[in-house]
Amino acid sequence: MPWRRQPVHGAELQAHWNALGQSLGRDTPAWRAEGRRLILGWAHWPRAYHDTTHLWACLRHLQAVQDQQPGALQDPHATALALWFHDAIYWPWSKHNEERSADGAMRFLRSQNLPEPMVLRVHQHILDTRHNPGALAGDAQWVVDIDLAILGQSDAVYRQFERNVRREYFFVRWPRYAAGRSAVLQGFLERPRIYGTEWFHERHEAQAHINLSNALAALRAGTLYA
Repeated sequence: MPWRRQPVHGAELQAHWNALGQSLGRDTPAWRAEGRRLILGWAHWPRAYHDTTHLWACLRHLQAVQDQQPGALQDPHATALALWFHDAIYWPWSKHNEERSADGAMRFLRSQNLPEPMVLRVHQHILDTRHNPGALAGDAQWVVDIDLAILGQSDAVYRQFERNVRREYFFVRWPRYAAGRSAVLQGFLERPRIYGTEWFHERHEAQAHINLSNALAALRAGTLYA
């Protein structure tokens, strides 16, 4: 098993990161090097879902929001940075990925002398991707909905997502995995709504409920979209 795969969408991601640095007045060698480091980290074993494909999908959802909902984001730069860093550290067996990713983002952004209010917003947005129940406000809700967009994608895309999540949790025996994964999916289904923004709710809520219900049925039947 390779320790690190060739990043998918690596060139597009580096271009996006460089452009983000330019818009912030931080297009420096240190900024570009951080982009390369982030991209390689997102491609690191044992990622199968939380990888560069997921990062690229998040950034494309962000672009769609900006194109179709002009002015919806209060701080588009902080939102983009939060998406870049939200799974920068990801080990399936750890319960502290979001905290460590948020702290790493804070250290780097402070080293770039970005405004402290922006740094703190990015930090909090990343912590919000722990997806605890409860309403969020403003850009935080956009970040969370973008991260959860996969739940409301087509049946085929969602099935591959579930298979990839299982690949990441290869070290968990099936009975324990099925019980834990079922609890996660049931938790989303029991929420008053999965997506907090109207934009995502209208486009993906119904399909997300179908996908989650089908996945629960498969888990309870002892299968996972083989």
